[in-house]
Formats: sequence, structure tokens, C-alpha cells
Amino acid sequence: MTLVLPPVLELSHYETRNHAFAPATVWVLDGAFLRIKDDKGPPRTIALNTVLEVRLEYAPTRPEPNRYRCRLVLWGGVAVEFFNRTYRGVMDFADTSAEYGTFVRALLAALARHNPTCRFLAGASEGTYVLNVAILVLLAVVLVGALVFFLTVGLLWVALLKVLLIVYYMPTALKWAKRNRPRSFMSDAIPNDLLPLA
Repeated sequence: MTLVLPPVLELSHYETRNHAFAPATVWVLDGAFLRIKDDKGPPRTIALNTVLEVRLEYAPTRPEPNRYRCRLVLWGGVAVEFFNRTYRGVMDFADTSAEYGTFVRALLAALARHNPTCRFLAGASEGTYVLNVAILVLLAVVLVGALVFFLTVGLLWVALLKVLLIVYYMPTALKWAKRNRPRSFMSDAIPNDLLPLA
């Protein structure tokens, strides 16, 4: 049986800026190489056969509730990553989900073609996932305990504030826990919940 891989788009590229302290970067997929161009000097070149794993992850923050990350781990443990948005200023991010999705698909197809030993991982690492779920449960218990305490001592406005905090953050926390279950996938079967809607 022959595995048919999706076509690789030669010279696919993706422009982004991760945060205020990182330069604007252009990621260029050039055959068996990934070139990272920024204003720090000549482009860095990564041979795709040196990539050990790719991890796709839902990584929301308060100002960016729809943020997704693609992290590549190279030989020697070096990691490089990019997101589905670009930094424009303080609390100001441009959504680049369509371009991100196209580039990630092309990158994974190229990795499957040039590096058959690369692992494709979805969600958080197992340790990170367990730790975050434990913290989430602990915070929920503390918030419910605080809610009960403030209700019993008659501070209804503080109790209401706790309820509002729970209502506001719980959907994002549950979405993170559901989408970031640790798992692996095939390069041509990217989990739908780990690519943003374009």
C-alpha cells in the first residue's frame, strides 16, 4: 500500500510577529528547508529532516482568546514557534488565521515528505495538561469555597463578583481542556479543533 501525501506548495510563506520583543518574521517553506527571515541578520535555515516533532496547540490568553500555536522541536531540543496572529501594538493583534492554516498544512505536508520520523502532536504535553487541569480544579474549588464563605458572612457583592469570574473564565478553560488533550495525529489529518477557523 502506498501512502499518498498532499502536495507541497513550494515557497509557501507566513508573516508574523509573536510579541513586542520579537521582530517581524517571515517563515518560508522552501522544499526540504524552512527559512526564518527577520531583521536580525541572514535568514536562519532549518532542514526539515532535523525537526523531531511538531505540536499544534490552542493557546488562548486574555487579550487573544482565539490564539493557536505551532511549535517545532529540533535536534538538540531547540524549539521555534509561531502563532495565528501577529503583534501590532499593546493589546493589539491582527488575526492571520487563514494564512496560518494554509502555512501549517503546507509545513506538515513537507515534513511528512522530507522527514518520515517526525512526530505530529496535538494539544499540550501530558505533564502540562495534567498540571493545568489540576490547577483548574483547585481554582474552581477555591472559588466555590470563597463564594460560600462570602454568602455566609453577608458580602453578597463579593459573592456576585466570584460568580461572574467563574461564568466569564469557565468557557475558555473548558475549551482549552477539551482541545488540548495530548494526542498524536497524521500529517494529513490535522485535528479540526487545533486549527483556527479562517
